[in-house]
Amino acid sequence: MFKVLLRAAALLTALSMTGCVSYTVTGPIGAPLHPASVSSARSAQVADVTVNASDVNEANKTAISRSLTAQINQYVRSTGYFKQVTEYPVRLGEHDVTLKFNMTSLKGHRAPHPAYVPGALLTLTIWIWVNGPIYVDSFDVAGDLVIVDRDGKELASAKESIKFEHNVGLYSGQYWAPSMGGQQLTKLVTQLLDTATANLAKP
Repeated sequence: MFKVLLRAAALLTALSMTGCVSYTVTGPIGAPLHPASVSSARSAQVADVTVNASDVNEANKTAISRSLTAQINQYVRSTGYFKQVTEYPVRLGEHDVTLKFNMTSLKGHRAPHPAYVPGALLTLTIWIWVNGPIYVDSFDVAGDLVIVDRDGKELASAKESIKFEHNVGLYSGQYWAPSMGGQQLTKLVTQLLDTATANLAKP
C-alpha cells in the first residue's frame, strides 16, 4: 500500500508541476457564430485595434493589435454585417463607416482545481482516470466598439464583457489542446458587432 501511495504522489507531483499560468488572450478568433442579424448597405473599414488592457505591457500591445486587427478584419468580411469591407487606402464613401475596436481586458488563467490533489490522493489517482477536474480555466475578456462615419462622428457603439470559468479533466479536449480563450474572444467580437450594428441607422 505504501508503494502505491508513493507512486500516486510521484504522479501527482509530475502533473502539478506546471502550477498556475496566466496569459493574454489573443485568439484565434474562430468562424462566425451565426450570420449577421442585421446587414447594412454601407461599406466598412476596420481601424487598427487598440489594446488598453492594464496587464499588457507596451512592448506587446503593438503585436497584439496587429494580430487582432487582421483577425477581426477577416471575421467582419465573413459575417455579412456590411455590404463590403475595404481597407486603407480605399477612400470611404459618404455613408461608409469605420469600426474602432478597443480591448480593455484579455485575461486567461489556468490553475490546479482545488479538489485535484486531495481527490487524486484519496482515490489513488482514480480521480484522474475518471476525468475528475485537474485544472480550472478562467477567462476575462472585455472591449468596446465605436462605429464612426468618414468624418469621425460617432454613429453607434457597444460595450461588452465576458467572464467564463470551466473545469478541465484528463479527457477534456481543453486539457491536451487548450483554446487559450479563442472561443470567448470570438463571442466578445460577435456581441460587439451584433449590438453596434443593430443601433446603426440606415444610410
